[in-house]
Order: sequence, then structure tokens, then C-alpha cells
Amino acid sequence: MYNNHKKGLRCHICTGCGRCPGIYPDSARTGERNGLHVLTEGMGEGETGDVLKRDLGNLITADIGTTTIAMVLYGEDGRKMDSFVCLNPQIKYGADVISRIQAAEDPRSASEMKLQVRQALCRGIGQFRERISGKEGLRMVIAANTTMVYLFMGWDTKELGEAPFRASRLEAVRTELDGVACYIFPGLSAFVGGDITAGIYACGMTDREEPTLLIDLGTNGEMALGSRSRVLACATAAGPAFEGGVNRGVWGSDMVSLLARLRREGVLDETGLLADPFFDTGIRIGDVCVTQQSVRAVQLAKGAIAAGIRILAEAYGLSPDRIPRVVLAGGFGYYLNPEDAACIGLLPGELAGRTFAGGNTALAGARLVGMRFADSEAWISGTENIFPKGCSVEIKNLAKEPDFEKWYLESMDMRPLS
Repeated sequence: MYNNHKKGLRCHICTGCGRCPGIYPDSARTGERNGLHVLTEGMGEGETGDVLKRDLGNLITADIGTTTIAMVLYGEDGRKMDSFVCLNPQIKYGADVISRIQAAEDPRSASEMKLQVRQALCRGIGQFRERISGKEGLRMVIAANTTMVYLFMGWDTKELGEAPFRASRLEAVRTELDGVACYIFPGLSAFVGGDITAGIYACGMTDREEPTLLIDLGTNGEMALGSRSRVLACATAAGPAFEGGVNRGVWGSDMVSLLARLRREGVLDETGLLADPFFDTGIRIGDVCVTQQSVRAVQLAKGAIAAGIRILAEAYGLSPDRIPRVVLAGGFGYYLNPEDAACIGLLPGELAGRTFAGGNTALAGARLVGMRFADSEAWISGTENIFPKGCSVEIKNLAKEPDFEKWYLESMDMRPLS
């Protein structure tokens, strides 16, 4: 969070603090924020009633991100009671999953990373225990990318960092931490993890006939496009551009809007070059200095995302501008101005009116599943049925897609996508 709390509710990444809404299938209602439709949480009374009848106890949801760990405590009635957020202490080993995988080649580092993430979660559990009676039970549902799951469980991450980058352990997991039963979402591939599975569940993708595009923009940019019959997913490296890592303290959605403004005023050309004399010195807008370096970082990130969208859409049999529904996960999406995103070519302009902010979809999916399944057998069965019978799931390796480089280079331009 910014040091000056008066600046508003924006975090550098989505922490699940509760200010951004979560989304739930079959009960979503729409609002409006900064021109972007917002899907807000609205769990139906019938579902909450079922929770009370089954006496499932208190629920913890956890999103183990590469940068941040976010946890939320829910009471037996499904209402939020508390939250806990901290930096992922593994960050000392690197800002991205590749750095963590490389560090984990040393058994001592791997052991320390396992201990670090477990200690962080235990701090959250300890805080939550102060909010409930000593006789009340706790369960925890965890959503995380595949590397974070491997490190949490103490599994060898070597296979995740070597071609062909296959993960042999993607199943749902039942374990225990500090006396709390823990259920971990199944992943889809080495780089499309359980956080995306949870997001797919949360946005109701596999409940719908028409396809939904889920985009989770962070250090790793994961995307999934699908419906009840077919789901395609991929991951691409977005780097720190959307998390304030280039212009420290500047939220990624604000940077998108600043670059769109510079484009409209002719200070930034379509190739991403700042006009003289700003190429060398950067240009100050309010408290922000937009430099050529920060522009390039956004270009690289948004080029990869836009190319990924195009490849998923075409593989699905759609042109990108014909995708019926787009859900942006995380705090980035909550504050994104779709028209600005279209101006710099991050999203096709035709999608602006079909784009929704989903909040922390990993936590939202964890909450949904946690409130529906009471024990480990039901949990394993339930997560295996996230994708309906007959629904095909395919992971696209963008590096092997013949058109990826072409679309990537074309999508780096700061102009609307054609």
C-alpha cells in the first residue's frame, strides 16, 4: 500500500484486502468504475444457508503469489472476518518463478523457501485464531502458481525449469499446516497454476456456453479462454511493468493511462519513442516521470499479453475483437481504463465494453470451493469436476507457436490493435 493512505485504495498488486471485489458465478452483479464494469461478490442466500446447515466451520482462503501472500478469514456464515497480507519472504531469492526455481537447486535454499512460506502462512493463521473461539475449527483453501505449490510442499522444482517444462504434480493436494487442514487447488501446467484454476472457477467460465477470457496480469501474465466445452490457457512473462516495478510507486493501470495520454497529445509516437527533448530526460506528469525505459518495459509486457490473447483467440476459432466477455483479475484490472488500454494496444478496442474487473479471482475461487466442500474426499472430487465432463483443456506453449514472435513484435507498437 502507498505510505500515504490518502492516495486511495491502490496496492502495487492485488492483495485480496477486500476493497477490490471478488466474483462468483451465478450471482454476479455489475457496477461501474472508471469506465470499467465491475463484477462484485454477491453470494446467494441459498448457498450461504447451505454453509450454515452443514456447519463447515471457519474458512481461510490463501493466495500464495510470487510477490505477495494474501489470506482472508471467513466465518461460518460466509462473511469476511479478517485479512492478512505480507510480502512473500522468498523474494530474497528473486522476483520471479525462474529465479526461485534456480535458487531451489541448492537443497538448503529450497528448504529455507519452504520454511519461509509456511511461517508466513502460520503468522496469518495465528492472527486469525485470535478472532475466533478456541473450540472453533479452521480449514484453509490455497490457490497458488505451480512453482509456489512445489516450494510450499518441498517438491523438487527442477522439472519446472528445464525443457519441456512439464509438471508431474498438478493434482489437488490435501495437507496440514499448524493443525489446520489445507486443500491446494490443482494446477494446469508448469506455468499455469492453481491460482488460474481458481480464477476459472470464480468467473464461471465453465458454466457458460459463450467463451470468457480471463487475464491475470502480474509478474507472470496468465490467460485462459474458454467455456463449458473447451478451455485454452497460456502464460507469458509480463515482468514488473504492471506491478509498479519500473516507475516505483506508480500503479500499472495509471501507467497505461499516462502513456495513452502521451499518445493522444503526440508526445509518444506509435513506435513508443518519446519526442525530443523527453527521450533523454523523460517527461514529468504530476509526481510521475515517464522515462523511455518505463515506456519500453510496458511495451514488452503488453506486447506479450496482446500476442497471447491473439493466439488463444485464433486457436479457439475467434478473432480477438469477437471475444464476448473479458475478466481482468487483480487490482490492475480494477483500476484499468479500457479505453486507455485500447489506445496503446493492450486490448482490442472492441472489447472495452465487454471487459470486467474481477478482483482477486484466486481468493474468490478458493472461497467458493471452500464453502461447498466439507471434507477431503468432497474437496478432491469437487476440484476434479471444476471442468465439466467432456470439457477439453489445452495449454498453449507460446514459445512454440509459429506466429507468436510476429504478433509479439507487432503488438509492441503503441497503437490500437488491428
